[in-house]
Amino acid sequence: MNTHAAFELPLCPITREEYERLYAFNHGRDNQDQEGRTWEEIRIKPGSTEADVYRLLPAATDFEYGGYVTSSRIRYIRGENQITGMRLEKPCTFHSHPTKNPYLADIPSLQDIHTFLFYRHLRSITVGATKIWVWDKTKQTLGTVRKLAGWMESNHFRVVTQCMKKDFENWQPNYVQKVMNDLGWVWPDSLDEMDAQWPVILRKTFQFKVRVFARETGVRLG
Repeated sequence: MNTHAAFELPLCPITREEYERLYAFNHGRDNQDQEGRTWEEIRIKPGSTEADVYRLLPAATDFEYGGYVTSSRIRYIRGENQITGMRLEKPCTFHSHPTKNPYLADIPSLQDIHTFLFYRHLRSITVGATKIWVWDKTKQTLGTVRKLAGWMESNHFRVVTQCMKKDFENWQPNYVQKVMNDLGWVWPDSLDEMDAQWPVILRKTFQFKVRVFARETGVRLG
């Protein structure tokens, strides 16, 4: 991992027209901006490296931040305990995990993985307690997105109804679990295994380009 690479925004692996046709299945639900929230900004110094930029991203102990990154600034808003408003049509988005539980904060959630596949953003950055991880979509990842689009067409309403009837309060995580299982995701046997294996699993299963940075300067990960 080259932590000294200059920061660049992600490039779409296919033409923009093809990409928009591919994502027609989500019906433009990418903009999850929350009304009444004040967007704040952090300036990015010219010549900053990837690691420099990602270490500017905000985090908190008991709530999430979310937003997006441009070539010159970070724009973000404060969210809730497990969710924040996002502009998921932007090429490069981020959110933070609450750091009060460092162990869980440093592992991606299944919802995060599903979100990256379901929405248009090309790069997703997550700020954990000690780690920052970065996912980029590759051309191969888009094969899974096509599978997701087909799954949605064939199964979405039926599975939502089943999940609501079975456990209304938890229908959404149960729905995501079903979708991801059908797309080929297999949970490791323990959180320790998940912590150690998830970058490799995401590269192999969904062909994400995965990079993991330490939140603190001078700490090497992987």
